[in-house]
Amino acid sequence: MATTNKYDRQLRLWGQNGQKSLSESCIILIGCSAAGTESLKNLVLPGIGSFHVIDDQIVESRTNNASGSSNHNRFSNFFVFPDHDSMTDNGENPPLTSRAEIASKHLSELNPDVKGSFTDVPSLANADYASIFKSVTSSSSADHHLLVIAADLPPCILKSISTVCWNYQKPIPLVIVRSYGLLGTVRIQTPLHTVIESKPDNSNPDLRLFTFQSSSPSSFDTLINFVNSIQLKTLESHEHGHIPYLIILCKAIEKWYNGDDNNTKRTELPKTFEEKKDFTNLIKSMSRNYNHELNFQEAVEKAFLAYSKKEIPYEILELLNNVCEDSIMSSFDLLLLTLKRFMKVNHDFPPLVGTIPDMTSSTNYYMQLQEIYKTKAKNDEMQMKEIMNGIQNELSTKSNQSNATAVSDEELSIFCKNVYNLHLTKTRSYTSEYDFFYASNEQKEEIQGDLMADTYDPYEVPVQTPMLWFIALRAADAFCDEYGHYPGKDSRKLALESDAKIVQGYIEMIVEKMGLLDNELIKSTLLSTDDDLKNAFASEITRYYNAEVHNIASVVGGIASQEAVKLITRQYEPMNGTYVYNGIAGVAGVYQF
Repeated sequence: MATTNKYDRQLRLWGQNGQKSLSESCIILIGCSAAGTESLKNLVLPGIGSFHVIDDQIVESRTNNASGSSNHNRFSNFFVFPDHDSMTDNGENPPLTSRAEIASKHLSELNPDVKGSFTDVPSLANADYASIFKSVTSSSSADHHLLVIAADLPPCILKSISTVCWNYQKPIPLVIVRSYGLLGTVRIQTPLHTVIESKPDNSNPDLRLFTFQSSSPSSFDTLINFVNSIQLKTLESHEHGHIPYLIILCKAIEKWYNGDDNNTKRTELPKTFEEKKDFTNLIKSMSRNYNHELNFQEAVEKAFLAYSKKEIPYEILELLNNVCEDSIMSSFDLLLLTLKRFMKVNHDFPPLVGTIPDMTSSTNYYMQLQEIYKTKAKNDEMQMKEIMNGIQNELSTKSNQSNATAVSDEELSIFCKNVYNLHLTKTRSYTSEYDFFYASNEQKEEIQGDLMADTYDPYEVPVQTPMLWFIALRAADAFCDEYGHYPGKDSRKLALESDAKIVQGYIEMIVEKMGLLDNELIKSTLLSTDDDLKNAFASEITRYYNAEVHNIASVVGGIASQEAVKLITRQYEPMNGTYVYNGIAGVAGVYQF
């Protein structure tokens, strides 16, 4: 269908609410590398509110660079190039231009709805990021949706940015993106990220069929009355074959408890395999011609919905247990407390979602069921609103919380519809990961155990397993920490061999700290003594000398921007781990290091 809304296609992914969050966001890009500008490009196009670029480099014209000064990545970034590559009218070289200014200018041209700005700093290593962030948020009014992207930065700078974002007054989500030769990585850092609309691919419907348990405390009278008004034995064959499976399951539950001529009374819903088998046989016995009645076949297929209760995620239950009036710092906290009080007065049941799946049914029956569930969901939502208003009245005397706890009717409705899809993501800080710092021995054992498990499922060509190349990249970072530059700066053969030998030493050290020194995959690849594999990873990493390849930057930039959208809109589950892309073999993996 034709539309004048240029964001129409993406609205079908994240809706008006997600687009609103994007339009109110401010993205800070630190480092105008190819991966950084590609990431930002993919956020400017869908309509973020504003962006701010921070960099410390200049872009030289072709004439200025004629003397042969080092600029090995000059043509690797499509968004950073001089506007004029010729002499000025008086025959002088054109002035040098900051990379941040050029990137900001060219990215702003992609979408007139997005406001771009930049800051030149003498050195990214010594920049006062906390002050810059504060200045940007005060001018953009986008503190609620601030996000930082750090692109192709050495560990010493990344650790500084990581610490500032982690300890900021309101922790700032950080996306770390990197393109190094034919390799690329993406990692997110966020102390606590809550997702309301996780939009899982497969989710069982919230039908509340256990309402028909004889001991059930839940009250869904409208559904009970509707089901009781239908007598299967009196229906004509055509109508009998178009009763929704939802009603069939309710009738089967009644028979399960009450018994009839062919089965005994039960006191509990099916639990064991044999009981579940008996339950499906009971459903089949209720049909007149099972092979021709699709609705009864659906009922057998969906029989588990009758005896399984849809549960709220465990990590969300933990939050519910901890939330209280004194802990309300955001609208999400307010919604959690509202949910906690709702469940307390509704026998631990959350608000009904209010949607039913497609099923074989007559239009009349289906529409009646749909209306019953919608009405129940709306009533639950109204009760949630009453509880929330009561909480807000309690907090009204606390002026410092009055603005933070504002929740619109739309936000409340979205929360109620997604109460089972709430998701919580906690990541380690980049600094903790890089320094091999673990919060506890349990965390260390868990991470090292997961890495060990990952080695048991290598790529079909083992040496191309992405995790191995990430370890090599970590070794290059360690080299940079020690010598102030990445290996391969001196391209002479003996210098390259010397750098590769040093990198190999760092690989062995990192493997040991990861607890993988005795792993078979590691010993046969990274630590191999065979002539064709000895120091092979270290030599390849050294050969790259931190070169930017825009093809690789485009891939990891796309992944980084995708994760950024998830963090900004609070939709879909963000990646918890490090995405490693091996462009040599075109394979990727996600690992928790």
